[in-house]
Amino acid sequence: MPVTREGRFTYASREKLSGYLGREAGLGVPVHIATENMDLSADLKRALAHARAAKQGGKRNVKR
Repeated sequence: MPVTREGRFTYASREKLSGYLGREAGLGVPVHIATENMDLSADLKRALAHARAAKQGGKRNVKR
C-alpha cells in the first residue's frame, strides 16, 4: 500500500492510492477517491454500465 508514516499519522498520494486500489479491486483502471464536494454521478453510471455488461456476458455463456 503506497503510504508513508510520520509519527502517528499516515499519508498517501491520491494518485498512487487510486492506482493501487484499482489494481487490488481487479479493475485495471484507477478508482476515484471521493471528497466532500465531488459529483459521483459519472462514476456511478460507469459502474452500472460495467455491471450490466458483466451480467449480460454471463448469460451468453450459460448452457441450456
